Amino acid sequence: MSDETQALDRMMARLADGDRSVFHDVFRAIEPPIARLADHLLKNEADALDATQNALLKIFERAPIDYDRARPALPWVLAIAGWECRTLLRRRARNREFAIPHDPVAEEDTPETILDRRALVEATLEAIDGLREIDRETIFAIYEDAEPAIHPAAFRKRKERARTRLRERLRRLYGFD
Repeated sequence: MSDETQALDRMMARLADGDRSVFHDVFRAIEPPIARLADHLLKNEADALDATQNALLKIFERAPIDYDRARPALPWVLAIAGWECRTLLRRRARNREFAIPHDPVAEEDTPETILDRRALVEATLEAIDGLREIDRETIFAIYEDAEPAIHPAAFRKRKERARTRLRERLRRLYGFD
């Protein structure tokens, strides 16, 4: 175990015991790895900053309650940071805080076809909201052309299942796919 890791473990134990004099040292030690993790997972600077701040707040709030002094501090810290990143991604997906690509309106498009297209997008988003979380994440990963964190063959199977469930939901809700 490196000296830095041992020092962080000792500082976290002191923080968990209520010693606020180590607050700044702990902050300086854990903020950079949390920020790197958030940048890597979220790939969006503003979201990464939000997740980093939320994780730091939770760590400092929960250290006296949840930190296990018998275990290394950094994995505990990064687990909380990872949870914050996943929570932010779920919230973004739930709130539809992702950009829908804007198709420039073709000259032959009429107001009716534009409204029909918008209605189709809204219906699809509503159908996606009713899917299981794993299916929603898969659909969004397809849409965002994200690199899957699982084996490509497993991801292909997830895509197939998620698309099938989405088609079934669209048929049930609206009679189309």
